[in-house]
Amino acid sequence: MRLAEMTYWQAESYFQEHDCVILTIGCLESHGSHNVLGVDTLIPEKLLSMVEERTTVAAAPGIPYGVCEDMTCFPGTVSIGEDCMYQLLTRITDGLLAHGAKKILFLNGHGGNIPTLNRICIELSRKHALGVQLNWWIMAGQLNPAWAGGHGGGEETAAMLAVDPGLVHFDHLREQELIDDLGPEFPTPGFDRVTFGGIGIPVPRDVTRYAANGWIGPDHPKDATIQWGEEMLTAVADYIASFIEAFEKVKVK
Repeated sequence: MRLAEMTYWQAESYFQEHDCVILTIGCLESHGSHNVLGVDTLIPEKLLSMVEERTTVAAAPGIPYGVCEDMTCFPGTVSIGEDCMYQLLTRITDGLLAHGAKKILFLNGHGGNIPTLNRICIELSRKHALGVQLNWWIMAGQLNPAWAGGHGGGEETAAMLAVDPGLVHFDHLREQELIDDLGPEFPTPGFDRVTFGGIGIPVPRDVTRYAANGWIGPDHPKDATIQWGEEMLTAVADYIASFIEAFEKVKVK
């Protein structure tokens, strides 16, 4: 059920019976030369449509933008920053709490949103409510370690094939193109890090300095298939639906 498609009296009736609301949070950023910018939004929205077939939870309109300051060097990427995300989520969750929600489920598609979500969830607990982070890609890797992957790699590419194969451009696929921009003594293993003496050291900087196309991770996009994506998203949707069914019984104090 979508709150945007309910009347106020239908919403009132829902909150008399239920205290859970789910909303998607995504991002608009590069995920390699082969993927569209909306990966982090489109996958959670697909999962939400699947969860809606399995539960009666109400869904608030989602947020298609996220926190991705280090990716704005790629054309089309837009970041709203942590301060804006925090203010936006605070106003949205306060509004939902005012109408009877006590459990807010954030179906998240972007790792850069997690620090702000952590802050929001802690503040929800102080308002006698609960915030839950449903980070789909992490759950997928825990459900099946073979599905775990990096940014724009096989995992996300397979999920996008399940969303819409026409949104994956394998004809534009390039290799990972990692760059040791700080020199050979400080090789780049992944996001915002270099290694020295076998230890990873955070050095946050624009992604294009060390990853030319935005794909960063151990899993290769060429291995992605529609079958993988469909099996993975079905398993994640089933898990989320089971979680919601059990979590609705939790009494918030």
